[in-house]
This record gives sequence, C-alpha cells and structure tokens, in this order.
Amino acid sequence: MDSSRKSAIGIRGERIQFVPLDKALHLENIVNWFNDPEVVRYTSSVFPLSRLQEEKWFDRVAESKDELHWAVHDESGRHIGVTGLMKIDWQGRRAISGTMIGEKSAWGKGYGTDIMQTRTRYAFEQMGLHRLESECFVENKGSARCLEKSGYRQIGILKKKRWREGRWQDCILWEILDEDYFSQATRRL
Repeated sequence: MDSSRKSAIGIRGERIQFVPLDKALHLENIVNWFNDPEVVRYTSSVFPLSRLQEEKWFDRVAESKDELHWAVHDESGRHIGVTGLMKIDWQGRRAISGTMIGEKSAWGKGYGTDIMQTRTRYAFEQMGLHRLESECFVENKGSARCLEKSGYRQIGILKKKRWREGRWQDCILWEILDEDYFSQATRRL
C-alpha cells in the first residue's frame, strides 16, 4: 500500500477509497481520461477537455454547496476514477449520482459496484439524503449492472436523451430511496 492511501482521509469501501480531489494528485489523470473517446463514450462529455477547463472545474466544485466529488483510489492507492453527488437539493434531500472509472485496467473488476455502494451508503447514512437518481446509456451494460447490484431500480427509459456517435441514444433512469437502502442493509445483517 502506498503512502498516499495510508495518509489520505477519505471514505472506504470494500476495495476502494474516496479521497478529496487534489489538483496535484488527480488533475492530470482526469484530463487524460476526459480526452479519451473510449473512456467518455458513455458520459455527456462530447468535446475535448483542456487542462485550464479542468482546473476551473476543480475550483468550482471546491466551492460548491450543491456538488460533492471524490477521487476514487483502489486498494493499492492508485487513482482509478471519480464519483460524486450533483445537484444536491438539501431541502428535498435528493441528489444525482455519477461515476466514471477512467483507468481502463480497472474496468470489469468489480470496482464500479463497490464505488456505487459506498457512495450510496455515505449519501444515506452520513448526509441524510432521501433519494438518489442516476442514469446510464442503455448500451452501458456495466453501469446498469453496478447500479442494480447497488440497490437502484430502473424507473424508465429516456428516449433519445443523448446524441452520441452520430445518433440519438436512449438512457435508463434509476433511483434508490433511503427506505430501500435501509431495508436492504437490514437484510444483509
């Protein structure tokens, strides 16, 4: 285990850890990932991302009252992705959740489920949220599988939601409520 994992304060899952975003540690990876068409295939990102744009994003989210983002490290301390809660509505106790695993060698290894379960646990147990929503492209079978394994349920198909690869693509809308999460947590005990 490297020293950054030992010293980083964060939220732990079974195999992953959420750590606060740090320009010095995470910016370069994120810029590279967002400029890789294979990595951003199932995101809303359609334009190349400059280092300056990403630095401004880091600054904006650091000051945001309605967004919470983390870098995701694997069990060896390697930065493999990002996850977050966006459009947090504190009065309505809801947020939109999202994850991107940018490190291709980490794809298909179970990290996505661990990330989503850990983020969901934090949102309900620590933040007191009531509802999380997420969406994924219909073709993104990996994300759909992770969301389902994390307790989210499909609530609909958003027809022709995003323009990608020269055509309109459908997205699946997902939700999980706090009572669903706590009911599942009780069954696991």
